[in-house]
Amino acid sequence: MSHKPGAPGTDYFFFFFKKIRTKSTLFAFYLLTKLEESNILPIMKLTTREEDYLETIFRLSERSDEVGISDVARARGVTMPTVISAVTRLKRNGLIRKRHYGKINLNPAGRKRAEEIYRRHKAIKAFLVDILELSQKNAEQEACRMEHAMSRKTIMKLVNFMDKVQECPMRHSTVRVKSPAIIKDDSLQ
Repeated sequence: MSHKPGAPGTDYFFFFFKKIRTKSTLFAFYLLTKLEESNILPIMKLTTREEDYLETIFRLSERSDEVGISDVARARGVTMPTVISAVTRLKRNGLIRKRHYGKINLNPAGRKRAEEIYRRHKAIKAFLVDILELSQKNAEQEACRMEHAMSRKTIMKLVNFMDKVQECPMRHSTVRVKSPAIIKDDSLQ
């Protein structure tokens, strides 16, 4: 298997670690960890599916620091080989740590990215439930689709809007009084 440094979906430090002598390995690992934590590593463009897996791992890791392949498969409703493939890509992109036959851990860069994805998801779902009055189930499905289709700028405006709505003590009555035609328009169904 050949890797090209800097190519999308490859480990940026593959060649770096390959060239290092045994006594320098600890220093190299320390250096990589510091680069991850300082956000010097470039932000990788993730596919929709990779973002979904990262979000799932994040949600599961809120209950336990370590997440198993079978936990992710059960949560996503897919087979274990499918999860292994996605986890391999996330590991190659430097977002998670996983030892052979071991549990999955988010590293600092992966946790930060997953928190951002989950925050977008929650804001969109809150908008769909609180403002458009969709059911929880429908809002969850729609939020999963919308979070990947919207531009980053639009999502951030929606997140900021929903943060303000959530802070408002009279949020439900205020929104409905100001825009009842939007909320109750049955012709759109």
